[in-house]
Amino acid sequence: MKFTIAYTLLFIYVIAAIVFWGYSLQKQSRVVYGLESKNLELQQKITKSSTYLLDLQKIEDKKNRRTHQYWGEGSTFLLIILLTAAIVYYAYYRQRQLSKLQQNFMLSITHELKTPIAGIKLNMQTLEKRKLDETLQLKLVKSSVQETNRLNDLCDNILVATQLENKKKAIYTEMVNMNELLLLQINEMRSRYPQRKFVETIDKEILSIRGDSTLWQLVISNLLENARKYSQANDCIEICLQKINSTFHLQVKDQGIGISDEEKKHIFEKFYRIGNENTRTSKGTGLGLYIVKKIISLYKYDITVKNNSPQGSIFEVVFNA
Repeated sequence: MKFTIAYTLLFIYVIAAIVFWGYSLQKQSRVVYGLESKNLELQQKITKSSTYLLDLQKIEDKKNRRTHQYWGEGSTFLLIILLTAAIVYYAYYRQRQLSKLQQNFMLSITHELKTPIAGIKLNMQTLEKRKLDETLQLKLVKSSVQETNRLNDLCDNILVATQLENKKKAIYTEMVNMNELLLLQINEMRSRYPQRKFVETIDKEILSIRGDSTLWQLVISNLLENARKYSQANDCIEICLQKINSTFHLQVKDQGIGISDEEKKHIFEKFYRIGNENTRTSKGTGLGLYIVKKIISLYKYDITVKNNSPQGSIFEVVFNA
């Protein structure tokens, strides 16, 4: 707030100074013109020169040139000031937005870390203090493993987001079987969320692309996690990998709250999360879709988001076969 007030006052002062000096120069130009005209008139009375009108026209031309010069330089300087002011304010606004997003990220990441840690701690304390039958022990161990996997995914997202920040070149290490990788991730989600319904439609033709399997695993897991996060527990999540003409299309469809056209422009930005921070109930860090977009862009593929019918969203990745 203080910056905005100071910035506005400084901007007004600079504009006022330009106008003042422009007015002063124009006024001074008229004074110079008047003095030169009187001087020429006095010389005419003494010398009776036949070039009086021509000399007077030259003086007037000089005055007009000065006027045009003042207007030209003043307009150019004013335009530069306006552009600079706009750039500075936009940078300040973006910095404030980023700072707010980072603050929200810190709050979210703290909650995201504490929740699985608390779950694991409770399971371990239960196993330590009570004598439980083997079935219940296995259930608590399985729950702890799932929470550990959740922590691992969270750490992977943070590390990869940092590594991808300034990366301009894709990593090519192996041939990745996307059909197999997709099935593995779907089964992982089924194991982690047994109450959820995942329906897959996977083309028999194998899609193999060159890349890093860890990165593509993150793409798929983040897309599936995003669909789960913004859907109701009884909603079905559809995953399709099909060949259409000469390209493969990977689609993740949910039946959740959907995404407005305005928010579609921002969902792949770092730390951005859908909805109001104060009323949002879904967990997350705002890194998942950022990582998805970053990895897909590195490998020169494309991802789009569109509305599902009757509600929800469809995230589609197009691979050039």
